[in-house]
Amino acid sequence: MPRSGLNRQTVVDEAIRLIEEKGYDVFSMRELAERLNIKTASLYNHVGSMDEIIAEVGKFAVGTLNQAQFSALEGLKRDKAIFALAMAYRNFAKEHPELYKVIMDLHSTDKEIISRSADPITAPFLKVLGDYPLSDDQKMHWQRVLRGFIHGFLSQEEAGYFCHFSVNKEISYELGIQCYIDGLNAAVRRRAEEG
Repeated sequence: MPRSGLNRQTVVDEAIRLIEEKGYDVFSMRELAERLNIKTASLYNHVGSMDEIIAEVGKFAVGTLNQAQFSALEGLKRDKAIFALAMAYRNFAKEHPELYKVIMDLHSTDKEIISRSADPITAPFLKVLGDYPLSDDQKMHWQRVLRGFIHGFLSQEEAGYFCHFSVNKEISYELGIQCYIDGLNAAVRRRAEEG
C-alpha cells in the first residue's frame, strides 16, 4: 500500500536517510521507490530526475555543513576562526561521510545545480577571510587553497593512507592548517609592504 502524505519533501527526506544508511555510491531511484513503497515511475510525480533529488540532498548537506561551520566560528576571528572552520569541516565529513560525498559530487550534476551550490559552499570560508586585508581575488584563491588542503587530507585519510605509521593524524592535520595560516599571514604582510 502506498505511503499516505507523500510529497517532494518526504521523498527528499527519505533519500537523505537512504544515502546515509546505505551509501551514496549505491543510491538509486529504484531503491528509493521501494523504501517509499511506490513504483519507481511514481517518484517522478514529486521530483523531475535523479539530478533533482541529488541537488536537494546536496542543498541539505551543504546547509548542515555550513551550520556546523558558522556555529564553530562564533566569537572567533582570523587565525582562530580558520582553525575552528577547518575542524568543523573535517568533523562534518567524518560524521556524515555519505553526505560529504554528495557535496563533492554536485559538480557532476546539472550545471545550474553546481552554480547554485557554489556560493553556499564558499560562504563560511569567505566570511573568515573577510577579516584579513585581502582583495576579492586573493580571498577566492585562499579559500580554494584551504578547501583543497582539507579535502585532500580527508581523501587520503578515507583511503587509509594515514594508518601505516603511529604518528598522530590529528597533529598532522593541525600542522597543515598552521602551515596554511602561516602562508596566509605572510601574504598579508607582503601585500602591506607592497602598499
